[in-house]
Amino acid sequence: MKKIGFAFDAVVGLILDILDLLIVEFFLHRTARIVVPLVSFGRVKVEEIYTDDIAFNWLGFKRLPSGRFLLSSTMSKFAGALFWLLCLVAYLSFTRGV
Repeated sequence: MKKIGFAFDAVVGLILDILDLLIVEFFLHRTARIVVPLVSFGRVKVEEIYTDDIAFNWLGFKRLPSGRFLLSSTMSKFAGALFWLLCLVAYLSFTRGV
C-alpha cells in the first residue's frame, strides 16, 4: 500500500509542478509583458522570464541606460496576478451590482 501512495504522490506532484510552470511562470509573466508597458505608457519594460539579472531595488525595478525601467521577472508575476485579480473584482462588481 505504501508503494501505491508513493506513486500517487509522485504523479500528483509532477502534475502540480507542470501546472505551476504553465500558470505562474508562463501565463502571469506573459500577461505582465503585455499589461505593464501599456499601463506605464512604455516607460517600464519587463525582464525575460529566466534571466538572472541583478541590481533591482526592493520593488523589482532597475533603471536602464535609455532612461526606461526594467521590471524583474519575479515582480512581473505579481503584476500579472494583480491584473487578473483586478479583472475578477471588476467582473464580480459589475455582475453582482455592487
